Formats: sequence, structure tokens, C-alpha cells
Amino acid sequence: MALLWVLMMLVWLAAWVFGLWWMWPHFERMALTPELLMSFFWLMTGAVAWVFAFNLGRQRYWRR
Repeated sequence: MALLWVLMMLVWLAAWVFGLWWMWPHFERMALTPELLMSFFWLMTGAVAWVFAFNLGRQRYWRR
């Protein structure tokens, strides 16, 4: 189960990085458009959810 959790976290992180790379031209222009705002909120929600899931998995699967 721990290996599955690690793989899922890596896939999720890779998808988040791909989304950031995909939206980077919009962030560079900094033109306040609905697409920029939605992508920013989408990426921030994904980042917060990833950190939350990472902490839950770390508490469950990492032995001290």
C-alpha cells in the first residue's frame, strides 16, 4: 500500500507540474483574464490538496 501511495503522489505531482508548465505563458503575461484566475485557483487547490494528502500518507505509511 505504501508503494501505491508513493506512485499516486508522484503521478499527482507530475500532473500538477505539467499544469503549471501548460499555464506558464498566461502567468508570464499577467493579463488578468478569467482563464488566468481559474488556472491559478485550480493549481493552488491542487497544491493544497497534494500537501494534505502527502501529510496524511506520511503519517500512515512512514515508520519512525
